[in-house]
Amino acid sequence: MVKAAVVGGSGYVGGELVRLLLGHPHAELVAVTGNEAAGRQLADLHPNLRGVDMTIGELGDVRDAEVLFLALPNGETMNAIERLPQDRAIVDTSADFRLRDAAEWQAFYKKPHACFERVSDFAYGLPELFRNRIKEARNVAAPGCFATATILALYPLVAEGLCEMAVVNAVTGSSGSGAKAKEKTHHPFRVDSFFAYETFTHRHQPEIRQALRDATGREIDFVFQPHSGPFVRGIFATAVVRLARHLSKADVQAVYRSYYGAERFVRLVEGSANVKWVEGTNFCDVSVDSDGRTAVVTTAVDNLLKGAASQAVQAFNVRNGFDEGAGLPAFGMNP
Repeated sequence: MVKAAVVGGSGYVGGELVRLLLGHPHAELVAVTGNEAAGRQLADLHPNLRGVDMTIGELGDVRDAEVLFLALPNGETMNAIERLPQDRAIVDTSADFRLRDAAEWQAFYKKPHACFERVSDFAYGLPELFRNRIKEARNVAAPGCFATATILALYPLVAEGLCEMAVVNAVTGSSGSGAKAKEKTHHPFRVDSFFAYETFTHRHQPEIRQALRDATGREIDFVFQPHSGPFVRGIFATAVVRLARHLSKADVQAVYRSYYGAERFVRLVEGSANVKWVEGTNFCDVSVDSDGRTAVVTTAVDNLLKGAASQAVQAFNVRNGFDEGAGLPAFGMNP
C-alpha cells in the first residue's frame, strides 16, 4: 500500500481525490489538509463522505505520506511546494507546473512564477499521450479540464498531419469555478446563463498547444473559445477541423480507432459525445464526423474527474505500475 495525502482537500477536486483514494486498492489515505478548514471533520466539508472518521489537518501533517496529491488553487501550489517534504512524490492538479515557458506562464496567469526551476521536475500527466514519460517521472502535473477534452479531440488528426486549422468551442459546468461562490457561479446567475469568456486569453490555450507539440512534433493553428454552461459537472468540446486532404467519415473514424481503440478511458461513440454519460467517470467520450473537407469532433469529460482528480489517480497508477483503472469508477450513472 502506498501512503497518500491530499493537500487542499476542502475544494471540489480535493474532495474527489479523497473519495477516490479511500476506495483505492493500493493506496492508504493518511492525511487530508486544508488551510481554513484545519480542525474540522472531513464530512463537514464533504457530506457525501459521511462515515469517514478523519479530521482536516495542516500542511505539516503530511509527513507519513509517500505521495502527495495537491489540489490547491492555481498560483498557490508554487508557493507551498517548498514547505512540503522534499523527498515525496507529487501529483499536482493545479496549473503551476504544466507550462515550460516562464514568460507564457506570466502572460496567461498574470503573475511571475515563484519557483519555475521546479517545472522540469514534473511530467505532463495525460496518460493517453505521455504514458511512458509518466512511468519514469517522480512528479506529475495533471492536465486541465478544457485541455484534456481539447487535446484528446485533436491529437489523432494533428499527429497524422491532417489538421490544417481548428476552431474549438468548449463549454464547462459551474463546478469548474471551484467551491467558493463567485459572481458568475452564483446559482441564480448561472442556472439559465450561457456565455463565452476569455477570448484568446484562456490559460489552457498554451497548455493545449504545448502538449500537442510535445506529443506530435507539430505546431497547430487553432482558436480556442471557452463558454460557461448552465450545468454543474462536465466539459463538452466541439472541434471543427479543416482537413489537410479529403477524408470521409469512415476515414476519420479509422484514424481515431488507430489511436484510441486500445485506450481504456477513451470511448469512440456514434452521434455526439454527451456530458451526461461521462459524469462520475474517468472516461473521455469522442465522436467524429466529416463531409470530406471538414471534420467535426466532439468530446465530453467530467471536469472534476477525467479533467482533474481521476486523471491524477490514473497517472498515479501508471507511475506506480498498478492497473490503470485501480480505484476509478467503471461506469457512470443513469439517469
